[in-house]
Amino acid sequence: MTGGDDPLLADGPGAPARRLARGITWLGVVLFWVVVVILARPVGLPLYDAILLAVLLAAVPVFSMAQLPLIDGVQIDRLSAYWSSIVTLWILGTACWFVGTRDMGATAVGLVWLAPVPLVLWSVGLTLAGMLVIVLFRPIASWAGGEDSRLLRQLLPRTRRERQVFALLSVAAGGSEELAYRGYAIPVLAPLIGTFGAAVLTTVVFGILHGYQGRLGILRTGVMGGVLAWGFLASGSLWPPIIAHTLIDLLAGIVFGERLLASRES
Repeated sequence: MTGGDDPLLADGPGAPARRLARGITWLGVVLFWVVVVILARPVGLPLYDAILLAVLLAAVPVFSMAQLPLIDGVQIDRLSAYWSSIVTLWILGTACWFVGTRDMGATAVGLVWLAPVPLVLWSVGLTLAGMLVIVLFRPIASWAGGEDSRLLRQLLPRTRRERQVFALLSVAAGGSEELAYRGYAIPVLAPLIGTFGAAVLTTVVFGILHGYQGRLGILRTGVMGGVLAWGFLASGSLWPPIIAHTLIDLLAGIVFGERLLASRES
């Protein structure tokens, strides 16, 4: 068989990756509508809640996974990646804000102010716990023979300009992801599957959402998401997880960088 007759080669070397990405994308479309129908019909949630939850639990994580085959081995423009992520996060956070606060205001999504001392203690405690998760995963990964993904290493900021934009990305991620997956999703899902079930489901999805970090990163981020979910529920406020999430991203991405990442040689 000649090269021209081989269907894998006929469309170029990137054809298998594109087919895989299309397959994952279609899976996301199907899962989105399945979740919408289940939540809107048998469960009886308002349509806007059903659609937004389907976006958070199905569309966003699956579509983020669909990008991975396309960018595998590709040199990433970090600034473009940062800005596109910032825009996406703010759109998602804004949608969760408007839908989640429509009846009871900001308290419906956990934006309840704490006294200064509890706010500082919870924020610092969750930040330290999140950093401890990252540090502990290095020897665990070394023992298991795992390592952080090449893509995660490539996305770490290198220049002063990149660090400045990455700081904005950290703020966007801390605010929008916590608002979406903790402040909005957990209270809406809790009456359906219980508070513990809602925390577990959103934590699993939160880990999958960070698939670009590799299998090790998914597990690590999932554990960290569980810590932040616990902080939200235990403190009664979303502000400590927002502050902690932002600080963890700043510390891990800018201050420490690759020194916190796991490799087979570490």
